[in-house]
Order: sequence, then C-alpha cells, then structure tokens
Amino acid sequence: MEKRDLKISGASVSTGGEYKDVRVSGASKITSDIICETMSISGAITVDGSVKAGSCKVSGACKINGNVQADVIKISGGSTIGGSLTGKEISLSGGIKVGKSIKSTNLKLAGEIKVDGDMECEDFRLDGGILSGGVVNCETCELNLATRSEVSELVGAKITVREGNSYTGGLIKTIFGKGKGSLKVHVIEGDDIYLENTTCERVSGERVTLGPGCRIGTVEYSEELSIDPDSTVKEKIER
Repeated sequence: MEKRDLKISGASVSTGGEYKDVRVSGASKITSDIICETMSISGAITVDGSVKAGSCKVSGACKINGNVQADVIKISGGSTIGGSLTGKEISLSGGIKVGKSIKSTNLKLAGEIKVDGDMECEDFRLDGGILSGGVVNCETCELNLATRSEVSELVGAKITVREGNSYTGGLIKTIFGKGKGSLKVHVIEGDDIYLENTTCERVSGERVTLGPGCRIGTVEYSEELSIDPDSTVKEKIER
C-alpha cells in the first residue's frame, strides 16, 4: 500500500503515524510519533513524540519532545529537542536545546547549542557557543567561540578552539551570558591540539599549542609543546 502524505497548517492537531511526506506549518501539534520519508516543519510546532525520517527540516519555534532520527537533519530557529539527535548530516543554526545526546557523521552549528548528554561525531564545526554536560567526542573538532562556553570533556584526534566573531543570537543573553569567546572544560585529550581562551584542568596530546588566554592545570605531551606568553600552565609533563 502506498503511503499517504500529511499536510497540516494553521492551529491544527493531528495524530502521528507512518507517512510518505509530512509538511507542518503554523501553530500546530502532532500528538504521537511520526515515521516518514521527508518531514518539513515551520512555525510554532509541537511534536509530542519522536520523529524518524529520511530527511527532517525544522524552522521556527519548534518543540519535539522525543528523539529525532534522520539521514539529513536541518534545524534553524529557537528549537528544543527533548530526546536525542541522530543523523549522518546534521546542520543547526540559531538557538538549539537538546535534552539527551547527539550522534552524527558531520555536525555543523552556527549559533548556540545546549546539550545535556554526550556528543559523538566524525567532524564537528561550531561557530557560536556551546554548553554540554557530557563528553564531546569527535575525530575533528573545530570550535570558533563567540561567547563563554563549557563542556565536561573534549576528546578528538584534531582539536581546535579559537575565539570567533561575536554572535547575537537569542540564547546568548539567557543561558550563555555575555563575554568574549572562551571555553571551560575539565579534560581535553587529542593528538593535535590548539587552544585559545581555554580554562582546563588537564590537557593531554601528542602536539599541543596553547595560544593566548589559556589557563591550564596540567599539560601532558609526547612530541611538541608551545605556550603563548599570555597563557599559564601549572605543570608540564613530557611522556
């Protein structure tokens, strides 16, 4: 049987189910899980369940109380995901809150993100700010920070943390606060590490470069260590 499409607009309420294409706009609500090939959401939408799709595009003040799983996920605006985000290509812009974890092959973010769980991906690029209560584990991690940011642990083969351009998105005045781009983290582990404006208890890598503004407890390195005169390190250990 051929799957039917679902189109909702205006102040409407609909049940979930299995569809081909789903398009939702306006101040609408879906009361249960959605399974579909493509999903497009715009407006003040609430999904009281999870979304599983081939591709999922979200814009506006959208709230999805469950998980979002799709090959391609694009989210813009002030959206909240109550569960986890899982996809091959994930692109986020604006102010995004994720209640659990993020797992992706490629993750790009322009704006601010708050993640309560772990983040796992091959390539991660951030232009903005991040608050994460879990471990950020990526093959390549590039953080261009425009405001004060904080993660529990940062792990990757190549890690770059720089002060980025200023960003004036919505969350910056609320959960992120004001201030220049900086990172506070308990532990950083990688092969090639470059850091700016970073406060960390322990940094461990093969090649470590500390640019300006770093305050580090212990640095462990095996090949190279370079420290900017504007940065401080309490203890240096060559392995």
